[in-house]
Amino acid sequence: MRRGFKTQAEKLALKHRSSFGVTAQDRLDPRQFLNDMGLIVWTPEEIPGMDESHVRQLTKADPDSWSGVTVREGGKTAIIVNSAHPVTRQANTLMHEWAHIELRHKPSRADRSVGGILLLSDYPAEIEDEADWLAGCILAPREGLLYHCGRGLASPEVAAHFGISEQLANWRIGKTGVLRQLGFR
Repeated sequence: MRRGFKTQAEKLALKHRSSFGVTAQDRLDPRQFLNDMGLIVWTPEEIPGMDESHVRQLTKADPDSWSGVTVREGGKTAIIVNSAHPVTRQANTLMHEWAHIELRHKPSRADRSVGGILLLSDYPAEIEDEADWLAGCILAPREGLLYHCGRGLASPEVAAHFGISEQLANWRIGKTGVLRQLGFR
């Protein structure tokens, strides 16, 4: 990641949380946040005119092949999230896709569907890392982790509080160094 990005991302996440009316210690509702930002959030089942066979393919036959996608059409932006994944993973996917939008990431490849919809994909690894970091920052800010871990919450409780996966909670707690700062070994 580029120098200073992690600090920039933490500040950006806190700014967005504040404008949405939540503190660093509060849980953020990704769907409501994205709706308030003017973005459309759909699952495959909610896409207007989506053929049932396509929904079955994406959510039943091959749900592990994708997590989320951002689609832009006619001045509107929609994030489609895999409804077969746990809600905690959907939260991270939604905010990861938002991070690409927020950071104005440019994919290394863009395709058009048969219907002419622009599909963006294949971000370079460094860009994916930035989106991962910003998504983690907005879902579980370092300041909030410090607060909750300082009050004795372990990663499962932190995850439940923020509505994220335990894996993401462990990653954020480890990468931000909050336990080290609090003097835990």
